[in-house]
Amino acid sequence: MADTLDRGKTPPVGNRSSVGASPEVSERLYEEIENGPEFKALERSKIRFIVPATIFFMIYYFALPVLVGFFGTNTDGTPGFMDTRLFSGFSLAYLFALSQFVMAWILAFIYLLAFAPKMDRMIARIVGLVTNFNTNQARKDGR
Repeated sequence: MADTLDRGKTPPVGNRSSVGASPEVSERLYEEIENGPEFKALERSKIRFIVPATIFFMIYYFALPVLVGFFGTNTDGTPGFMDTRLFSGFSLAYLFALSQFVMAWILAFIYLLAFAPKMDRMIARIVGLVTNFNTNQARKDGR
């Protein structure tokens, strides 16, 4: 949420003491937001993207040393599967290592282009709830 607020896409809400209500009301507001369906949907959405992406990244990243360790060079000294030469000086292991950079960029673009806008919309709805609460609270207090 702070990331979206820092980029200026939504107006800042302030910290808990500057919401414009008493500390008890502010604390209740934050508890209601945290227990509300919008915030829970936001958390579920984050988990549904971040956990599989992280697991995929870790498996792909650690596959290179495992594959090179088991399939790099055979015990008799002959080239193994990962030491297969694609052309002079460039093996399958090098191709796999370079593909990790491409994979990291693809994951970053998937996050940036597909996931981040969805998160921004969800966060804007939550910030709107806080803004509406502050407006209603100010009206009640006669401000």
